[in-house]
Amino acid sequence: MGEAPTVRVTLSRSAFKVLLQRGIGIPDGTGASVREFLQGTLGIDPAYVEGELQTVFLDGHPVDDFDRAGVRPGAVLALSGAMPGLAGATMRRGGYYARMREGISHAGSHQAEGSGEQGVVIVKLFNRPLSDLAETLASRPLLVPTDALDGLDPETGVDGWVLVAVTLA
Repeated sequence: MGEAPTVRVTLSRSAFKVLLQRGIGIPDGTGASVREFLQGTLGIDPAYVEGELQTVFLDGHPVDDFDRAGVRPGAVLALSGAMPGLAGATMRRGGYYARMREGISHAGSHQAEGSGEQGVVIVKLFNRPLSDLAETLASRPLLVPTDALDGLDPETGVDGWVLVAVTLA
């Protein structure tokens, strides 16, 4: 991704949460394991990663092992807390029913040195992490799709993304 100017935006918490559900881009977060990405790149507390991120999908596949799954350019990482019901129990990381979804679980391995490629990782947040991590993510520069916010000039974007600094109102 080329260089783009940072656009400063002020958003209500509810508008920012809608943006987080849609997906925000994190530049240059690739080549790391999911754990390294969550803790190192996003700055999420290790205790929160281990205790509260119960349902995590990488490119549509449930992730059980944060250290084996690697984040690649263009990856979509969806973060959620525990979800209710049998479906939630089945998708829960390391849960008793996880073996019911063996065929769809993320099975990739991660090499510690990473791929060396740099790119955008799309992060989506849902339920509890949506509320808990909004301020953590607002404190860093983020990429948003050029069509995500009213008033953004698409010409300021690069490759469909605009770099924004968010202030929560």
